[in-house]
Amino acid sequence: MPVMAQVIDLYKNYYLGSVTVEVLKGLNLSFDEGDFVALMGPSGSGKSTLLNLLGCLDRPTRGQYILDGRDVSTLSDNALSEIRSKYLGFIFQSYNLLPQYTVIENIEVPLLYQGIRLNEKTRKRCIELAEMVGLGDRLDHRPMQLSGGQQQRVAIARSLVNDPHVILADEPTGNLDSKTSDEIMRMLRRLNDN
Repeated sequence: MPVMAQVIDLYKNYYLGSVTVEVLKGLNLSFDEGDFVALMGPSGSGKSTLLNLLGCLDRPTRGQYILDGRDVSTLSDNALSEIRSKYLGFIFQSYNLLPQYTVIENIEVPLLYQGIRLNEKTRKRCIELAEMVGLGDRLDHRPMQLSGGQQQRVAIARSLVNDPHVILADEPTGNLDSKTSDEIMRMLRRLNDN
């Protein structure tokens, strides 16, 4: 399998006044196309920092981040924003759904960020994604009308709408009961297998 993402000699420091906090120190990792990877470790070990770097939400202090063959570690903010909107899908622990939007409208949000004009074709794609995650009968519901598991399903569908090369999930089952967590992880595994 080809390498989809790779970090080479990656460092990330945070500066708190005169104190330098070294979070990532010379990290080397690679992820092949189709990999299903979990980052695990104690609180404060750098998992969220690495996830933010992999998601192009932050920049390394030094080192390289190669995404789909392109070094993204030195790109401008606008270029990183474009990478995020076109190549990455995000699933957050807190869902990050817009409360005033329906299921379909929340799934459409990444398309708006890309400047894609919403039309019948994009709406059909969003409906298909909602149906795929088991929400075909909840299309017009708003987040507050959904259970936590249903909200996470919306977040999963939203992460897929731009056909991303990589999906990054930050504790996607952290706010869910164990039965729903197992169901969501099975769904993510099926999506990865496909």
